[in-house]
Amino acid sequence: MSPQQGIVIPLYGLCPSDLPERVITYTIANLLVVLVQNNTKAAASIPEDLEILLAKEPRVKIVYNHNRGGVAGGFNRGIKTAIREGVEWITLLDQDSQLSAQDFEQLLEPWRDITNQRLLIGPKIWDMRRKKLHGICHAEPQKRYLQTRLLISSGTTFKVSDWPLLGPMEEWLIVDFVDHAWCFRAQMNGFLLFHHPQVILHQAFGQKHPHPLCHLLGMELYSPMRHFYSLRNLRWLLREHYVPLDLKIKEVLKMSLKPWLWLLCEPDKAKNLQAITQALNTPLPLRKLNP
Repeated sequence: MSPQQGIVIPLYGLCPSDLPERVITYTIANLLVVLVQNNTKAAASIPEDLEILLAKEPRVKIVYNHNRGGVAGGFNRGIKTAIREGVEWITLLDQDSQLSAQDFEQLLEPWRDITNQRLLIGPKIWDMRRKKLHGICHAEPQKRYLQTRLLISSGTTFKVSDWPLLGPMEEWLIVDFVDHAWCFRAQMNGFLLFHHPQVILHQAFGQKHPHPLCHLLGMELYSPMRHFYSLRNLRWLLREHYVPLDLKIKEVLKMSLKPWLWLLCEPDKAKNLQAITQALNTPLPLRKLNP
């Protein structure tokens, strides 16, 4: 029987040692797994265990994207491959995120319970570094699922028939605010977003910040390049009419403080200053969707 559900997993850096074992459990559950090699060409090797699996398991596919369009491009190319394989639902997954085969099955439940609605469904996210749930859900006791305005990409599930309206992730953004742009555009097009409260995905965001003040403020440590993307991409996001005003205000307030803390409290101060300067001066593109 052909898989009805596909999983798209971009690979970057070193693959987790347990990834081949997880992929095997997914295929045993008759899930299609699309691995997107998103490292540069010079670092695009595949672990031997995955090479063996690719050679003998038709439910595992590989796509070489070489970081074209960053994480957004990796997901977009993997989604296209999964659609060509004929699946009905697709779940996006970070290579470090762990969900069981039962979790993937549960993520499809809202389509059986909620009819005549376009849906994006994701798990609840446990922030492993802060030891708390990530994001805000609007809990309603009489509802089985928790409505939200924002899902992180890892664990997010959608129906393939909705893909033409949902559309690809914005590749120009590369990484930061990719989820924001995709989710808010989806809501503009009539999608409802829900967390499935019985599915919990554990995720670590960045590295623990070495400076006590930054750690107290809830900041994580990222590279100067990530600082560039976060500041530049926020400039782009502020122009988009479908992004809620309260979120724009919240992000502007946070970003009014963060660059000063990057310069005062983080290593690579010179690189951080360069990243901030470039982010504030880089021309922004006209609004358009990726092909």
